[in-house]
Amino acid sequence: MMQSQICEWKILPKNMKNRLHTICSYMAMFPPSLPHYFIEKYTKEGDVVFDPFSGRGTTVLEACLMNRKAVGNDKNILAYILTKTKCDVPSKGRIFSRIAQLEKKFKSTSINLNNENENIRMIFSDYTLKQLIYLKNNLKWRINTIDTFITAMVLGILHGNSMGYLSLSMPNTFSMSPNYIRNFIKKHELHRPNRDVFELLRRKLNRCYQQPEIKGKVYNQNATNMSYIKNESVHLVLTSPPYTRVIRYGQFNWIRLWFLGKTGKEIDEDLFFSQSLPKYCDFMSKVLNEIKRVLKLNGKAVLIIGDVKDRTSENIVNLADIVWKKCAEPLGFKLVEPIIEDIISDDSKVSRIWGDKKGRATQVERVLVLKKG
Repeated sequence: MMQSQICEWKILPKNMKNRLHTICSYMAMFPPSLPHYFIEKYTKEGDVVFDPFSGRGTTVLEACLMNRKAVGNDKNILAYILTKTKCDVPSKGRIFSRIAQLEKKFKSTSINLNNENENIRMIFSDYTLKQLIYLKNNLKWRINTIDTFITAMVLGILHGNSMGYLSLSMPNTFSMSPNYIRNFIKKHELHRPNRDVFELLRRKLNRCYQQPEIKGKVYNQNATNMSYIKNESVHLVLTSPPYTRVIRYGQFNWIRLWFLGKTGKEIDEDLFFSQSLPKYCDFMSKVLNEIKRVLKLNGKAVLIIGDVKDRTSENIVNLADIVWKKCAEPLGFKLVEPIIEDIISDDSKVSRIWGDKKGRATQVERVLVLKKG
């Protein structure tokens, strides 16, 4: 069952007038208006909303803003940090004070760049890189919510194509490969700008800061085993699970992951990524079985799943329909409404900068609304 219709969330403000959504861009992110629409439609204040693939934390933040109990999870450490930032926002004054403290201590610290990765050194000036390395070594984002927030802001301004970013001119949402960047620098004779990290952090804080009244929770676990969530405790699951072989989140975020002390390779090896449809269906069946366990009776699960192009045949695969027929229906889920088709305009896609080489980038996303019981 398919339904092509005007997607009602598209008439809502894209960022729902909350600047915290803009703290850091993220590939394959959906607009805040989408979770806002379904949270309002299927829950009431005080209900539990859960996103097992939380990405940049869009669903979690919208749930907090709407006075729901928000829970997020993502195996990707970058996504975990971005979600964690939006789950527990410190006061603006405390963040400013911590930036000032870090800046003062940096000025009396000696930073040696000789052993730094050459792929990183070609992106940032020595002036800027010394500040970044100091912050990389001293921000305790795992245990301190203020440092988590500052880390997310650094990740948000790490690279981009305006004076508000720390790198030479490059895309903000994702990182091109080192060789591509190297050739691009040579071709366009780019120079690494001297940017003051601490000053740009203060500007970023003024631009993006907002503090929801409700705090959420976030986990850094595998979505096939959600033991941290109690049985039948969730009113709504709203998420966009991975598609088959579309995005390598580690590879496309290698610069941000450097700041977190990780490599793209180790992140991608830890995340589900397969071009095999049977393996994908097996993965999604395990995820949906866990979703069924945590959902209350009559609870809803809203899944945003994009069409993909088959590598061998070049045919477009309707992944949402496959997930419904092969994974969800056999587990006893009910289809609440016909699968909603959402055509993505080229102007709104990150992959537009690749032009004719954008490959298997998703052209159509579909919204699958399921009910337990």
